[in-house]
Amino acid sequence: MHGAQRLAWAGALLLVSLKLAHAQGPANPAQPAPLIVRHALAQEQQAKVLTFEQVVLRLLLDKTVPSHGPYQLQATEVVSQNRAFLQLAAGELDLLSSMTSKERETQGLPIRVCLYRGLLGVRLPIALTQHRDKFEAINQLPQALALRIGQVADWPDTKVLAYNGWKVERLPRLSNFPEMLKRERIDLFALGAIEVYPIVDTMPGLSVLEQWAIAYPSAFYFFVSPHHPALAERLRRAWDIVLADGSYEALFEHWMGPQLARARLSERRWLILKNPDLPATAPLQDARLWHPLVRSRLINAASPSL
Repeated sequence: MHGAQRLAWAGALLLVSLKLAHAQGPANPAQPAPLIVRHALAQEQQAKVLTFEQVVLRLLLDKTVPSHGPYQLQATEVVSQNRAFLQLAAGELDLLSSMTSKERETQGLPIRVCLYRGLLGVRLPIALTQHRDKFEAINQLPQALALRIGQVADWPDTKVLAYNGWKVERLPRLSNFPEMLKRERIDLFALGAIEVYPIVDTMPGLSVLEQWAIAYPSAFYFFVSPHHPALAERLRRAWDIVLADGSYEALFEHWMGPQLARARLSERRWLILKNPDLPATAPLQDARLWHPLVRSRLINAASPSL
């Protein structure tokens, strides 16, 4: 092949290469793979209001997409709280939500902002409708302690109730309590003020008492696996953002406002209990994090009183 022919052939190859490159467009940088978050949120709970935890999680992760990239939530199988914490510690689970305790803060990385602003520690008693008037008359803690109360065995609330003198009937799961009340194996069951009505409204023959509440300081956090510290740091940064821009408070009012209006917490007698299992690291002095009633009646109170 003559030199002129070789040059022509090389020129033709270069032209073909340029056309192919133009057709394919400029090289795109690889898109980051989404962060997979395996979670266990509000397990065993069927009331729609409890999807609030998932909505808050999405808010936090959405706010940090620009800085940390996309994500994908992946729900895990339903297991007990104790089992979920074991999975978290082992790295089989990335995130769960729970009331905190000293033991649980050794099993996962707590993100110390209470999702419910302390209101899951304000528990409204549930009783048979036929016994409602009798139980509404209670106005002293010793009277309440004389009643048989049920609670889910692996919830931290069970230890709080027992520490304060209640003889607690420990139930294996939440779904057991209606039958235990109807069979009069227990007199009361108690759920948080912002979760109780959507659950009890579906249960004929049961009523939420209206005159008093059981209350103790508590915090309900997201917990992250110790194997996933980057996720914990992302969520802490996200909380700073949503507390500053007002988006969390707006979300809370939208979801919880109707339940709080119905609960009329300010009009109730609060029977105050101690919570010996609340870690000293709970940010009780950060006023942004707590509902005003929780601050005034539980956190800022000089001494527990009715």
